[in-house]
Amino acid sequence: MNNITPINKQSLPDTIAREIRNFIIDRNYRKGDRLPATAELAKLFGVGLPTLREAIKKLETIGTVEVKHGSGMYVGKYFDRLFLPNPVIIYKPLKKEKLLELIDARIAIESRIIHLAMPNLDSDHLARIEQLMQRTENYPDDYLKCALNYLEVENMMRQAANNTILYEIVIAITNLYSEDQLEILNAHMPREKDYEIHRNLLIALKTGNEKDVIDLMETRFKIIRDIIDRYM
Repeated sequence: MNNITPINKQSLPDTIAREIRNFIIDRNYRKGDRLPATAELAKLFGVGLPTLREAIKKLETIGTVEVKHGSGMYVGKYFDRLFLPNPVIIYKPLKKEKLLELIDARIAIESRIIHLAMPNLDSDHLARIEQLMQRTENYPDDYLKCALNYLEVENMMRQAANNTILYEIVIAITNLYSEDQLEILNAHMPREKDYEIHRNLLIALKTGNEKDVIDLMETRFKIIRDIIDRYM
């Protein structure tokens, strides 16, 4: 018994994100239903607004909720996902070999998703992506904030594919190694290169150049793979 490893504790935003999801289920909310205001939820869960907003951001990136600026927060399109990460694995650091396999799996899936998404990306998608890229310019030295914007850009493309199964598979894979990846990338990712890739991604999306979009995404994943292989 003395050799048992202490259990890893979840961060408070992770815990609140899980509680918000349970709240949605317990109150029988459905896709598209409007949720209580953030101030009301913060009071309900006994946390500050910054913590609640971080939890909401986590839920938004996986499609559990959708935030409409000036309107409110709603139950997301992908709330009742079929594919969920293994709850046992998700809190246990993965070995390097498994991380590399997961990234290889993403590279194989993402090109198909992009192919399906390209015809569906409209002016609203592109305007939002441009807004996100402009936002990253406000904190060039804070990679974690930039990474959240990049993740939202990539998730917008995945959702535009209109294939919930492919979307859920990618999100499930991402959730399995997001913490491990962010820690390593925060230390070693070439930030100017990552920004350049996403700026060029926006240009390729605007011009409808599917090949360039796929090549840029593959380039980024190969950089991530190389960093994990080299430094983990």
